[in-house]
Amino acid sequence: MKLSRFVLACAVFTITLQAAVAQTTVIHAGTLIAEPGTPPKSKQSILVDNGRITKIVDGFVPGDTVIDLSRSYVLPGLIDMHTHVTGMEVLDEMAPARWATDRVLERQSIAALAAVPVVRMILRHGFTTIRNLGDPASVTYDLRDAIASGKIDGPRMLVSEPQFTTAGGGLKGWGLRMSREVTPLLVNRGECSGVDDCRRAVREEVERGADVIKIRLSDLAAVDRRIHSVEYQDELDALVETAHRLGRTVAVHTSGVEAETMMAVTAGADTLEHGPQSPTILGAMKRRGISFTPTLFIYRLTQPILKKHGITRDYYGETQASVLAAKQMGVRILYGTDLQPLTVSQESAEFGELVAAGLTPGEALMAATVNASRALHMEDQIGSIAPGKEADITAVDRDPLTDIHAMEEVSFVMKGGVRIVP
Repeated sequence: MKLSRFVLACAVFTITLQAAVAQTTVIHAGTLIAEPGTPPKSKQSILVDNGRITKIVDGFVPGDTVIDLSRSYVLPGLIDMHTHVTGMEVLDEMAPARWATDRVLERQSIAALAAVPVVRMILRHGFTTIRNLGDPASVTYDLRDAIASGKIDGPRMLVSEPQFTTAGGGLKGWGLRMSREVTPLLVNRGECSGVDDCRRAVREEVERGADVIKIRLSDLAAVDRRIHSVEYQDELDALVETAHRLGRTVAVHTSGVEAETMMAVTAGADTLEHGPQSPTILGAMKRRGISFTPTLFIYRLTQPILKKHGITRDYYGETQASVLAAKQMGVRILYGTDLQPLTVSQESAEFGELVAAGLTPGEALMAATVNASRALHMEDQIGSIAPGKEADITAVDRDPLTDIHAMEEVSFVMKGGVRIVP
């Protein structure tokens, strides 16, 4: 009898616990842009259970918890494909590379603590996923894990701490004009030389925790016209092939040097970062299914500084033209800010830049949602509001399809079913 009562009590407790846990949140969306690029719908209810979207129904239905966005424009959580959350905090026009050396030389605890408010601010702008492509402080694997475990508020992060370069490709103390005594401290784990060494570097970095491999083509070819490229094709092939073998995508920093960039395209990179990109490169990208992250905002910000350093090429204007050409050729365009802590308050500015370059507001929204999720091979998890996907949801108070600057004033953010804003 006592055993039966105990079993009954356990069953009642389990049922009560399940009822308490199984709380359905219903979001009343006045205008739902569930998948940018497809027509929006009005008066929709999004049902969220256990961090995921379970159903979308017409009309406003009741739920255990109701979030009233009936006057708002509701979109998927946004994705920034190019950030540096431990980057520049102050812009030193006379030593623009100082941000990298400062991060290397300071204690890692300081760099990590400084990054916490940065990732929180990114999330509050509606960006629920970011790809962080380079961290000289080497703290972002741990930062990513702290966010994933719920210790810190922040966006979902896909990270490459080093930027992979070949020997002589930069990001060393000598190239950053540091003294001989300091140079040995600036170790870039991503530097490699030759096929075997480049394969080793990627394998070891994946073991450390890399989600993505960031290759930085040397900027020397952009400033010294005698240089065809610092890298060899077989080195880039080894980096990309090894990354793909290990299930990682590859992002490639470019400086608008066609011969050098074509080597990365030939190697099979997944995304090209920055610009400008020539029609020849864009055509090859289209054929290979390679996506383009133009990072227009950072070019506009740094153009005056480049001129002060004698670099007169109009990177901003040429990259704008590349965006329009990429659109016309059907190259997938991605939202990426090249964000630094210095610019985190302008996390949404790239939307306006993309529209100014020739994208429609809808296409700019696609760049930060469905396009980005496909480039990450995460379209079954994020990038649109659909049953089974993560409940990553943002909202704005004005129609972004008529005024893209509405995205600069996000009024609601949910990540994984957890309300962040307000």
